[in-house]
Amino acid sequence: MFPVTYQAASIFLETQFLPGDTAELRLDCEGVTVSASAVTVHGIETRHIEKMVWTADYLSFEQDGQHHRIKVARPAVKTPLRARFPRR
Repeated sequence: MFPVTYQAASIFLETQFLPGDTAELRLDCEGVTVSASAVTVHGIETRHIEKMVWTADYLSFEQDGQHHRIKVARPAVKTPLRARFPRR
């Protein structure tokens, strides 16, 4: 079953600090690979992730009308165009 690669055009990162206090960020990408332990985003401008002052709780994306939302931890930037988010 794992890993599975999706041809997503963008990802959506979100966190909730307190009820009603949230942060969100949408970033363009070329694809997303989901494994049992991590979500790897390909073709993403990682400089935006490196500048984030908060850690995303969830990473979501859509492909073929299906919405995927995965609980993640602080990402590791692998290259200027690839980031790996460990799954929680």
